[in-house]
Amino acid sequence: MKFLLVFAHPDDETFSSGGTIAKLTSMGHKVNLATATRGEEGMVGDPPITTKEKIGEVREQELRNAAKILGISKIYFLGFWDGRLRYIKNKEIDEKILKVVKKEKPDVIITFDKFGGSNHPDHKAISRAATRVFEQYKKEATKHVRLYHTASPRSMIKKFEKMGLGYNAFGKVKGTKDSEITTLVDIKETKEIKIKALKEHKTQHKDWERFLERKDWSGSDYELFTLMSEKEMV
Repeated sequence: MKFLLVFAHPDDETFSSGGTIAKLTSMGHKVNLATATRGEEGMVGDPPITTKEKIGEVREQELRNAAKILGISKIYFLGFWDGRLRYIKNKEIDEKILKVVKKEKPDVIITFDKFGGSNHPDHKAISRAATRVFEQYKKEATKHVRLYHTASPRSMIKKFEKMGLGYNAFGKVKGTKDSEITTLVDIKETKEIKIKALKEHKTQHKDWERFLERKDWSGSDYELFTLMSEKEMV
């Protein structure tokens, strides 16, 4: 099967789905990635390991390193600037994603949930765009195709908040209602691969260090998704 992940920044794919990606590629499935930006507004490390002027180049290489570990076949950089996706016209961003979709003809597309996981405006914008594109793709598809959104269950978010490990940089995170989650992927065998890939994003170490504080909680053994739309062939 062919999978296409559509995310906003370098590291989004690993944080949200790294264990699943590694599991899929180890099983022989092909996984490609479309990344809207190069993370030009991201952290430069503490202490700095690059400059703001070069952060996009550095994060691109970090992503390539992580993708190699996860087994991702190809990365498509869509060429948008970090932090500005919400200001891009729908047609412009949709056309770039659709071009990749038509080339790759994936069986499955994966993107953020409507809240963008963390409420990041770029995450929400790429979720809306990928979801719109899938609906176009679905009309033309001649095989069974599916769209999944990543999912952070509300029950898990509440537990993290009680543990003092919540993440509210872009406002209170709502998460997905537990009852709406359709798919659980057991990543116990690939969790360490995910962590290895995360550590390639050296400039963003504060983010994955926070993730590692959570890793011993049983919820990190799984990645969760919601089946949002599909076209089944009769």
